[in-house]
Amino acid sequence: MGESMVDQSGPMRVLVTGGTGLVGRAIEHVVKEEGGAREGEEWIFLSSKDANLMDMGETQAVFLKHQPTHVIHLAAMVGGLFKNMRANLDFWRNNIYINDNVLQAAHEVDAVRVVSCLSTCIFPDKTTYPINETMVVLHCSE
Repeated sequence: MGESMVDQSGPMRVLVTGGTGLVGRAIEHVVKEEGGAREGEEWIFLSSKDANLMDMGETQAVFLKHQPTHVIHLAAMVGGLFKNMRANLDFWRNNIYINDNVLQAAHEVDAVRVVSCLSTCIFPDKTTYPINETMVVLHCSE
């Protein structure tokens, strides 16, 4: 995805896959409610209703429709602990299809940047349920 192929002076269109998930909704809130978007930027938040990203044809079609210059790739097949244990091969394969299709479609529309975020699950042993994002504490070391 060479930068020389894309006109950097044109409008920036950011396509967010997984736009209705936890991280996608947080980005949407920052962009739309907290004024996080710069002037001239267009943000598109996709959900699974917009395209089945496991299907290359649907992925290409949604990328051709929106012509993103930038992609934040958050979409993934996710599930609870027992679903993951029961169908771990399905999770792995379907997420491989999603990731490959998104990267290929981004390449085909000459996207300048793609940022991909891996999906994971958390299951703390001492908590109350249901778990929400306020209960997750990130520990970072230097």
